[in-house]
Amino acid sequence: MSFGIFDSLAQYGILGFAVLALGYLCWIFLNKLMKSEEDYRQRLEELEGEYREDLEKKLEESTEHSKSLKETVLMLFGKGK
Repeated sequence: MSFGIFDSLAQYGILGFAVLALGYLCWIFLNKLMKSEEDYRQRLEELEGEYREDLEKKLEESTEHSKSLKETVLMLFGKGK
């Protein structure tokens, strides 16, 4: 019966098991790293969404204020013609 890579690692004794352990630790570390990167990406998207909503609201308010200012200026100086 052949166990693939485990066959050759078992022939190396403790060194083979050390390589397996290091490989497993690297695999755990990479999974953790990818999960944290995904979590950061999701949080960034949430923050961008909140910021975008606030920015659109401020832009609408600014547009309304500029329209009001334009109407006031036209009312004051437009009648003089």
